[in-house]
Amino acid sequence: MKPWRSNLWLGAAVIGVLSAQPAWAQEESPGELKKEIEAVKESLKSIQKDIQEIKTLLQTRPPGAAPPQNVVVDLGNNAFKGERTAKLTLVEFSDYQ
Repeated sequence: MKPWRSNLWLGAAVIGVLSAQPAWAQEESPGELKKEIEAVKESLKSIQKDIQEIKTLLQTRPPGAAPPQNVVVDLGNNAFKGERTAKLTLVEFSDYQ
């Protein structure tokens, strides 16, 4: 066989292998995709409900109501950074789920 023909066959084989989908790559079934879409829709509805509740709370607040000032929070022996006598303390409340 001539060298250019063997290169041609080799190139065709490489293109064939690279363009074929791997056998181990399995696509999700339409039923599974529909379930995932429904789960995303439910999650979106929950988020929209939460946002609406926040809007309602903000709208029912008395007009001109100022946020509380000079609030003292006792942190006890909880972990903190900085000086205990700082004029301003930022407190982060979080929920690990």
